Amino acid sequence: MPRFFRHLALLLALWLPLAAQTAPRIATSDWSVAETLTAMQLPPISVGDKRAYQFWVKQPSLPERTRDAGLRFQPNLERLYQLKPDRFIQSSWFAHLKPQFEQIAPVSELDFADDKGTRFELTVAATRTLGKMVGAEAAAEQLIRSSQQRLNQARTVVAPYRNRPLAVVQFVDSRHLRIYGESSLYHAVMTQLGLQNAWRGESNAWGFANIPLTRLAQLPPDTLLLIVPPHPPLVQHALQKNAVWQRLPFAQSANRRVLDHSWSYGALPSMTHFADQLASRLPDTRERPW
Repeated sequence: MPRFFRHLALLLALWLPLAAQTAPRIATSDWSVAETLTAMQLPPISVGDKRAYQFWVKQPSLPERTRDAGLRFQPNLERLYQLKPDRFIQSSWFAHLKPQFEQIAPVSELDFADDKGTRFELTVAATRTLGKMVGAEAAAEQLIRSSQQRLNQARTVVAPYRNRPLAVVQFVDSRHLRIYGESSLYHAVMTQLGLQNAWRGESNAWGFANIPLTRLAQLPPDTLLLIVPPHPPLVQHALQKNAVWQRLPFAQSANRRVLDHSWSYGALPSMTHFADQLASRLPDTRERPW
């Protein structure tokens, strides 16, 4: 038996360095790239604004070994030099930083959305492209399959809400808010789940339109309002004193749901996280603090 363990230890000693060499050391400023690599069990060696990622994206959580590379749009180049990544994979949002990154390692560009916003098919295609970039096509396909399975499970749970319009909003203050439309990740997920987006107006490349509170009165009367964070301080208290809000059906807690964070500019992990939230929160009429 001791001889067996000696042979096993020798094999592991030979195999582990080779395994480490097969996993490319990727650095990124883009959270969609970071969450997708992490979900593929290939977390980046560094990411911009790691602490903010853990607040906004949350799932999948970055491991401790993933280093913070400074601000996403003002990276710590000295730290990146020290980390010696094999490659940067960035979205076009960070194109202006490419000359700086190229002094450290080759730079590849990958977008999970385009000027028309976020679409499920585009996100799946970008996931496959990322898998090819890092030599992990099988991991990418596994992520796509597992994501589709979770979406299918959520679709079954939310089926009773298919005929009720849903409006995803984020309050700016007690009189103004963002409402998410056709170009948003939220809309892409709702489409996959067979749900209706109550907002038919325009939305920008980031997926939302800025509207006054009064525009909510133009939504279908049976709309269920989905409120996503961050919430301005004391906004719920201010709305209780807002005459416009009190005349809207959403003043009644039965006509609204308060959700947790979902990264609204994300990839498949953010999509499935939002779908899971819909599956758990839509049937739950209990009011949550916000």
